[in-house]
Amino acid sequence: MNNFNKFMEEKFVPVASKIGDNKYLKSLSVGSMSLMAIIMVGAIFSLLGNIPWDSYQTFISSTGLKQLFTFAPKITTDLMALYMVIGVAFNAAKIFNHEELAFNNTLLAVASFMILVPLKEIMPEGGFQPDVFINTSYLGSKGIFLGLIIGIIVTKIYCFIVERKLIIKMPDGVPEQVTNAFISLIPAFFILILFSIIRLGFSMTSYGAANDFIYTLLQIPLQNLASSLPTFIILVLLSQILWFFGVHGTYTVLPIFMPIWMGYIGENTAAYAAGQAVPFAFNVGLFNLTTLGGCGTTIGFVISMFFFAKSKRYKAFSKIVMPCGLFNVNEPVVFGMPLMLNPITLIPFLLTPLLVLFLAYFAIKFNIMPAPIGLMIPASTPPIFSGLMQGSWKISVFEVFVIFLSAGIYFPFFKILDNQALKEEAANETEITN
Repeated sequence: MNNFNKFMEEKFVPVASKIGDNKYLKSLSVGSMSLMAIIMVGAIFSLLGNIPWDSYQTFISSTGLKQLFTFAPKITTDLMALYMVIGVAFNAAKIFNHEELAFNNTLLAVASFMILVPLKEIMPEGGFQPDVFINTSYLGSKGIFLGLIIGIIVTKIYCFIVERKLIIKMPDGVPEQVTNAFISLIPAFFILILFSIIRLGFSMTSYGAANDFIYTLLQIPLQNLASSLPTFIILVLLSQILWFFGVHGTYTVLPIFMPIWMGYIGENTAAYAAGQAVPFAFNVGLFNLTTLGGCGTTIGFVISMFFFAKSKRYKAFSKIVMPCGLFNVNEPVVFGMPLMLNPITLIPFLLTPLLVLFLAYFAIKFNIMPAPIGLMIPASTPPIFSGLMQGSWKISVFEVFVIFLSAGIYFPFFKILDNQALKEEAANETEITN
């Protein structure tokens, strides 16, 4: 065990830490998470418009609420790629140490993205010039990966030009707004001309547009790869191993998968609205089921501690960690107890999330419960509520089952720790008496 710990700490953990600190992945992750409000609003309206109760559907249809609930997702989740460009470009400028460029960088990224979006001209009857239409599917899930790429590329080009002083300099005393406007002129010309050339180049290929090229060769294969049980097993296990060695496993692995999961939202919510099974079951909602109470599915651990602790140490500690665990915050348990590098709790810490994953997979496969929609709900959303927000009361029931399952698995391991604490406390009392 000591040799294994030494190997992980010297070889594996430093690599994982570098991945977690990678500015490109961090830009994608932070940019994606900044869209939480947009995603939540669209998802909630979609859920409200599709609750499968006949009397409820009759009510919202007769009052006009159905139209409102249907419209909101069209300007939120259905335009996810456009918002993704904004989120990534704005945050990437900050992460690459150019916060002063964030606003103009975002404008250029959006303009570059729109240059690559296919347009369709339709001549109205009796008109003098055609009307130009945008296919909004390219602004939604179909364009998410292109949006991510453009957000990063535009930021790097903009920063490169500014760092090499290839800008129009204004004399001292000129207002900051005017100075920033002139600073962006040369980068804007270069970037927009570059993406115009890229648009022209793709128009001469069989793909017709950069969106279709990225979607066909990158987005679909990556989504199919991430939407599989073996990949999810690796994801969950890797996250837990990193946590065990004191590295924030969730923040290390999720930046890799978050952009892919974001691409699922549009198609999953559309399928849910149509009363169909979601096409991508391996999503962030399924991952969240393996982290009830926090990494390691430790909600059962804190419940066991709260109700069954006999030692003074864990009775007091449970009063602190129990409220945190109910809202999926378990850093106090991992680092304070600690579960980190604790060989006694290693087995349940690694295996409980995997067991939950397998049970959830088979429950979905055999139609015991539907797959989560995969909404990016706040990580602190407590069990039961999170299940409802992922589309079904059956998921909430499964979360309750996971709580009892986790408690049952962790209980014997916790009792070992509790008994050790009791012995230490008894020994301390004996020393004080003597």
